[in-house]
Amino acid sequence: MNRNIQVVILSLLILSSCIFGNGIVTNPKRAGKIPNFSKEDILLGELTTYRSCFDVHYYDFSLTVDPDKEFLDGIVEIHATAMEDFDTLQLDLSKNFEITSLTDHTTNLPLEYYRDKRAVFVKSSHKKGENFIIRVAYNGNPKKAKKAPWKGGFVWDKDYEDNPWIGVACESDGASIWWPLKDHTSDEADSVRLHYTVPNGLIAVGNGQFECQKEIGDKTTYNWFISYPINSYNITIYVGKFKLLKDEYTGISGKKLALNHYVLDRDYSRAKKHFQQLHSILKNFELLFGEYPWYRDGYKLVQSPYAGMEHQSAIAYGNGFRNDASEDIDYIILHETAHEWWGNSISAKDLADVWLQEGFATYAEALYFEKLFGEQGYHAQLLTSRSMIKNKYPVVGIKGRRWFHFRKNADVYGKGAWFLHTLRSQMADDALFLEMIHTFYNKYAYQIIETKEFKALVNEMAPANYDWLFDQYLSDNFVPSLEYASNDQGQLFYKWGNMDENFDKLRIDIWSKNKLIGVYPSSKIQRLDLEKDKYGNWDFRLDNFGALIELKKNEELLKAIE
Repeated sequence: MNRNIQVVILSLLILSSCIFGNGIVTNPKRAGKIPNFSKEDILLGELTTYRSCFDVHYYDFSLTVDPDKEFLDGIVEIHATAMEDFDTLQLDLSKNFEITSLTDHTTNLPLEYYRDKRAVFVKSSHKKGENFIIRVAYNGNPKKAKKAPWKGGFVWDKDYEDNPWIGVACESDGASIWWPLKDHTSDEADSVRLHYTVPNGLIAVGNGQFECQKEIGDKTTYNWFISYPINSYNITIYVGKFKLLKDEYTGISGKKLALNHYVLDRDYSRAKKHFQQLHSILKNFELLFGEYPWYRDGYKLVQSPYAGMEHQSAIAYGNGFRNDASEDIDYIILHETAHEWWGNSISAKDLADVWLQEGFATYAEALYFEKLFGEQGYHAQLLTSRSMIKNKYPVVGIKGRRWFHFRKNADVYGKGAWFLHTLRSQMADDALFLEMIHTFYNKYAYQIIETKEFKALVNEMAPANYDWLFDQYLSDNFVPSLEYASNDQGQLFYKWGNMDENFDKLRIDIWSKNKLIGVYPSSKIQRLDLEKDKYGNWDFRLDNFGALIELKKNEELLKAIE
């Protein structure tokens, strides 16, 4: 192992132990409490007939930003198709905003509506298959972020020279905190146009391709076009006194990808050097999963006044140009870029399955370290993610409720990643597992899915059925707890302490005298005869790295077998 690899692995181990703890897996004394969902949580989360009755295929979004008043004034045209006959549909918009007009674009006549929390119920009759356009004009002061991106909202900040520096993040909260739309993760527009107007001297950056800018009086409008499907919380805006940093990446198929980063002028030189690591990240993710999904729209990192967010083709970057694990790996760039595949291309239909985005992106980090540094780098990165696991809530959440709380249920990240690692270990066929991940991505790229699609593909490609593994690690919050004890005759006794008698498919690895022994615990006590090491000691080490389990020493097992 060369010195650079040693530095990376040591840094990861220090990071995981100092920041998160020692990575020991424990079950909580009691499960986490499911909140009493508010009416707004339900109205935003449920896919009722008022939402399923129409499909949005295009948004045309014009927005004027007043940094001094922290005020937004916008017009959104919603282009949609009726999926069934209906006379009422639901749009969504925060009560922070006044709706100044809501009209049928074809007739230019006003539409009746009423508001309930963020829901806007619009009286508009259409027959199945009919295309229609609704135009909403609105204005107001948006919700301010308490701690973006986790507690979302607008960030109104200043740069080094006291210029406005603005961003927004709304994955947990939903895009309706700042613009009117069908705010449900099951419906992605096929394309979007953005027209952002800001005071002269500032630049407004959006997702996708920059089309043009136009100065009128003391304001400038920046026009952007997103040519691919996009989930609504990924549509974003950045405002600042930015400088364009141009670069280009050559993909594994030879395609050229435009890298157009936007950074504050003072940080241009630092960013130019720091962002070079992106080439390695993109290349290795393409090798692992398939082509970068948004070649037409390009890729850009935009310096933001908060840590980071995976806004499609326009990633928020606010990590201070520092690397976390080595000389050339920045966690924010690595994680948010992984989301271009997992979360932005493949998206969860409901936030209950957000682990398909966060767990896969977290696991992608470990796969990247494996590409660069081999098995030890992979294990070190997984140890970091294991340190976050709390086992308070099931990884798959409650459908029909807009509920994704980073701190209360961070297991969608770490435990989601560890479920994938456990699946890989149980399959014991790395080549097949990696082929399965690659196949899964390419089969469902640009689609909205649920956990059941991944489970079906695993059971189709794997040599065994893994429903039991999905049920245990994704639907239950507790992990299997292995109780064990050894005596001075060289006997190791073990059993599951919290699993029923039918749970005997999970393989656990035990090291004894440098040999790896695979065993299958059950609810009954089993025995393993150990060998002595070179010093004459009975030698064993329970390995909880091959599967996500809790280890509990229990001397009562010795009494039970006497």
